[in-house]
Parts: sequence; structure tokens; C-alpha cells
Amino acid sequence: MTAQPYRVEPRLHCYQIDCAGAQLDVQAHALATVLRIQGELDASNADLVAQAIRRFVRLRAPLILDLRRVEYLGSAGLRALLLVQEECQLVRLHCSVVGGVALRRLTRLVTGLGLPLVDSVSEALQLIQGSKQRR
Repeated sequence: MTAQPYRVEPRLHCYQIDCAGAQLDVQAHALATVLRIQGELDASNADLVAQAIRRFVRLRAPLILDLRRVEYLGSAGLRALLLVQEECQLVRLHCSVVGGVALRRLTRLVTGLGLPLVDSVSEALQLIQGSKQRR
């Protein structure tokens, strides 16, 4: 039997959540919910963004946070992401983070954050599919 290359399935639906300078595009996929965050994530809106992400943590479906379009990520935004990641770990929810330029700037300065970084949404979906197949 020949292994088929993994394909990213089309999104099922999409809507946007406004968080005062940051927007979350929500896409439901068959394997996970993808939250594409764009704009600036700082002290003025980090709590709003974290609150929006927590709604999806409660659904207990695998979560992918795509930060490639985040233009600025301040320390409050990073702290909010780390707190959300801790919550995901507590409820044993798969969560991957697709890093972008803003996150890479911070992770060069601060190492060992424990964020589950991946290079793309496709890679995150492959990890989820692989873990489901191992069960």
C-alpha cells in the first residue's frame, strides 16, 4: 500500500472576531479549529485575545494558533499565549502555534518558553492526524 501525501482539507466555515487591534479569523477544519491572528497583540488587547481563544479551548477540539500575520507581539501578548497554552495542557488539548516574524523576534531573546511551535498549519494538521492514527 502506497502512502498518500497529506492534503489540507478545505475550511468548513470562517468568521472573524475583533479584539481591539487584533483580529482572529476562525476556521473550522475536520481535524482542528484554526485561529489566524493578525494585527498587534499587546497590553491593550492581550486579555481580549486570550478570552476569545479560551472559547475554543472549551470546545475541546484540537487548536492551531496561526501567528504569521501578527505584526507586533508585546510581552503581554506573549504572556497571554503562554497562559492559554498552560490551560490547553491542563485539559490535555492539542494546541500548535504557527510562529511568525513577531514571535520569532521574542523567541530569539527568550528561550525555553514551551510553546508547541510548528512551521505551518499543514504541519500542525499532520501532527494531529498522526496522533489520531496512533490511538
